[in-house]
Amino acid sequence: MGTVGDLIRREDPLRLLEGLLTDAGQGRGSAAALTGSPGTGKSAVLRALSATAAEAGATVLGACATEAERGLPYGVVGQLLSGTAGGTGPPSGARDGRDADRPETLYEALRALAAHRPVVVTVDDVHHTDEPSARCLLYLCGRLAATGVLLVLAGRPSSTPSLPLAEVLRHPRCVPVPLRTLSEDGVAEFLGARPAGAMDAATARRLAPDWHRFTGGNPRLLHGVLADHRDCGPVRPARPVAGTAFRRAVVGCLRGAEPAVTRTAKALAVLADQVTLTLLARFLGVPERAVVPSLAALEATGLLDVGRLRHQGVSAAVLESLTAEESARLHARAARVLYDTGAEPPVVAGHLVAAQAARTADGGTADAPSWAVPVLAEAARHAMPAGQARRAAEFLRTAHRLHDGGQRPDGMLTTLARAEWESDPASVIRHLPALERDLAALRPDDGRWAEAAALLLWHGRHDTVARGAAGAGDGTRAREVRTALAHLCPGRQGQAPAPDAVERVLESLVHTLAPPPSVAALLVALLYAGETDRAARWRELTGAAEPAGTTPARQAVAAATTAVLHVRTGSYDAGAGHAARALALLSPAAWGVAVGMPLAAAVRAATARQAHDEAARLLRVPVPDAMFRTRAGLHYLLARGGHLLAAGRARTALADFHACRDLLADWGERSRDGLDWRTPADRALRRLGDTPDDDPVAVLTRAERRVALLAAAGCTNRAIAAQLYVTPSTVEQHLTHVYRKLRVRSRGDLAKLAAVRAAGPADGAG
Repeated sequence: MGTVGDLIRREDPLRLLEGLLTDAGQGRGSAAALTGSPGTGKSAVLRALSATAAEAGATVLGACATEAERGLPYGVVGQLLSGTAGGTGPPSGARDGRDADRPETLYEALRALAAHRPVVVTVDDVHHTDEPSARCLLYLCGRLAATGVLLVLAGRPSSTPSLPLAEVLRHPRCVPVPLRTLSEDGVAEFLGARPAGAMDAATARRLAPDWHRFTGGNPRLLHGVLADHRDCGPVRPARPVAGTAFRRAVVGCLRGAEPAVTRTAKALAVLADQVTLTLLARFLGVPERAVVPSLAALEATGLLDVGRLRHQGVSAAVLESLTAEESARLHARAARVLYDTGAEPPVVAGHLVAAQAARTADGGTADAPSWAVPVLAEAARHAMPAGQARRAAEFLRTAHRLHDGGQRPDGMLTTLARAEWESDPASVIRHLPALERDLAALRPDDGRWAEAAALLLWHGRHDTVARGAAGAGDGTRAREVRTALAHLCPGRQGQAPAPDAVERVLESLVHTLAPPPSVAALLVALLYAGETDRAARWRELTGAAEPAGTTPARQAVAAATTAVLHVRTGSYDAGAGHAARALALLSPAAWGVAVGMPLAAAVRAATARQAHDEAARLLRVPVPDAMFRTRAGLHYLLARGGHLLAAGRARTALADFHACRDLLADWGERSRDGLDWRTPADRALRRLGDTPDDDPVAVLTRAERRVALLAAAGCTNRAIAAQLYVTPSTVEQHLTHVYRKLRVRSRGDLAKLAAVRAAGPADGAG
């Protein structure tokens, strides 16, 4: 027998059937058509009636028609006759090959049984009944009045049965007994009933409105939600959850519906928010009027609400039920229909991506229509300014996978790399060779040229960018790239840019929502030029210019820049927090050469807070060699040297400070605020028992020191050139710089200085 919950608000239909059962006991037979949408409880009512009839002493015969046996003659009648005394199967006419010669066989068998006690005959899913059995049921229905037989046929309300079955259901002696979904009051009773429910009456009443909206009052769906609700224990949510049991219930409802209804539900799930009656009809390839009955059937089942699937849980269940081949076909169909009706590129592209993903999962391939790749590229261009970089990357990856004769829009790979950078900059590494080709092929006035340059700079390909920028003319994009390059690697584009020049470029970048690598580089350029107020103002401006839903890479760059800003102004706790967030958002590999920016800020903050273990841990993070040829590497060396000095390792710290000195000398820059290596180097020398004056050659570069020491030893320019494998003119240039820096005029003066400070520490300093 069905549970209490199965029969909530089913008293009236059950009472009507029990009244017909009483009439049958008095020799007045009748028929009833119990109709209801899938999941509304038809089978439960049949079970309850059968139990009541058996308790009253009636003979109960039951059959269940199935779609698989629809072509089996007398399949349903055979089930019924097998339960009669001496019944062995279908009528004799069926056994000897004569299809429907004796439709009276069932009637005669039931009349014989009803001579002793009432008989209840139930047929579930009657809409699947085979045609010969339907003729037997029609014959029986016309002769029930003089028998004690109650015939109950349960099926769908809007099915299209065969002619004999349709005649049965419309027969004057067949009483209609409709079942509908539950009201809010019915849902409250269901939730509070035992053993189906799990709540007290007050809780059931409070939750009933939400649960009714979630299920449409369909008992099968309610059972699913209740099972998921129980599985959420011990802390159960007040709102219904579309879990495994609910999704299984949705699929069960669709399995019991007509094929046209199931197709409509799948189309609604695939089209989602874009669905209209016209679009739905076009998708299904039928007139609009032909869609209306299917929509009505879905609404009666509780799966539809105001022309849409009731909620995302229903849509998800329908989509999960699709095979990979079916999903690919339906999404490709949706893309075609939406494209033909002028839908926005991102909408069409979403279905192209889903179709390709399903096709790949199925192991299949298919040629794409000629319009697919341009639509995907256009959709990516829509998605990027909206902050949907991950979605843009999906569009572009799909475009690259689709077969289109090899003709793809120029610069698409650069756009793909930029979109992937936003979510995971490490994923760009595989595109670097292609980005170098794009940098050479694209015009400098093309925004993608600047994007390629920024991505290459991020991953340390400075030589490539320098060559590309050298011949790029004097356009806005070329100036932006050269300014960023001059800050990152000053020796490649002359002196570091002046703050005013940096601000001019920042202004143009903010208006064009430039790649974050360029913005970050220029903000840090202002910071390290001592323009802290300007940098803070521009950081606020660039942050406000970023779209909502900022990507992980943008968040990381913003956090790193903010960390540098706080550390530069002495707010070490705040700086440490922002640096930690920056490093948590991206892996070290994803940071590329820019990893020196958050690491330097974090190490400086930890050293200032005397968190030496934390600083040592940060310095164990792997960094690329290319970083040490950039300004980020310069600040990393300064931060590392500061930590080593604070940790009592003065000689190792001095090596880092002198490495900074050499970089600045190679770039032709002077030590200034933010790049001061001299002060910590002096402290390191004092820790070692020396004074800054005891290290007279500390201001020289590595190459200049070598030349100075050989000249102090009495070697001629030609001899020095031969020993160092350089030209005599190079030696002469180095000596000119040495004399000026040390304020001496001859080799004799150099010899005196060398006598004051042994050559060993100076050589080892770099």
